[in-house]
Amino acid sequence: MKITTLAECTTGDKAKLNGIDDEQLSIQLFCMGCIPGETITIERIAPFGDPIMISVEDSFISIRKEDAEKMRIEKV
Repeated sequence: MKITTLAECTTGDKAKLNGIDDEQLSIQLFCMGCIPGETITIERIAPFGDPIMISVEDSFISIRKEDAEKMRIEKV
């Protein structure tokens, strides 16, 4: 599998979160259940690519593209 960033995904993609390259962002996302190893589904992407709506388990989270570029994922 190719490791990439969340910003490179398209609507409907599923990916496993491998890590987050920003300590503050990782703390915020961990509090919302977005932890390494979790499967993320790309639900929607705004017309200009920002923000990106993802789902993790039963939660929906809106991520700025700038932050999505810091999230390392592996497509599944």
